[in-house]
Amino acid sequence: MIHRVEISQQMREQIEAHASQAYPNECCGMIFAAKETGRLSRVRPCVNAQDKYHTLDPKAFPRTANKAYFIEPLELLKIEKELRTNDETIAIIYHSHPDVGAYFSEEDVRQAIVDESPIYPGTAYLVMSVIRGEVADQKTFYWDETQARFIE
Repeated sequence: MIHRVEISQQMREQIEAHASQAYPNECCGMIFAAKETGRLSRVRPCVNAQDKYHTLDPKAFPRTANKAYFIEPLELLKIEKELRTNDETIAIIYHSHPDVGAYFSEEDVRQAIVDESPIYPGTAYLVMSVIRGEVADQKTFYWDETQARFIE
């Protein structure tokens, strides 16, 4: 089931600023929601550790931060603790695509699913196209159970 989620202007400005600041690399982060109400509660920018891991193991991480994002496992553990402490859930995972369109790439799909199911069920993915440092377009993608794929 798809639920429409409205991102406040303040949150939108926050994630767009993050995307512009990260340019020419991809940014990444999350928007949390209160478990009780489902209302979006806050933006949680994350560090794109892709370059670090590309340097350590270029075979396992062939892309640089300009073409991919990777959230540090330790940061994900901290996020899980924050979610429990604040009684929140991950509503949206966002990232940017520098100098290309806002689409859910094969790499995005590969990182969002395991065993043909979403890693974060019920979570939407917001992709921003950032052209020359400015957000040009945004699209949101949801897992469609009937089609077993992400759709816009």
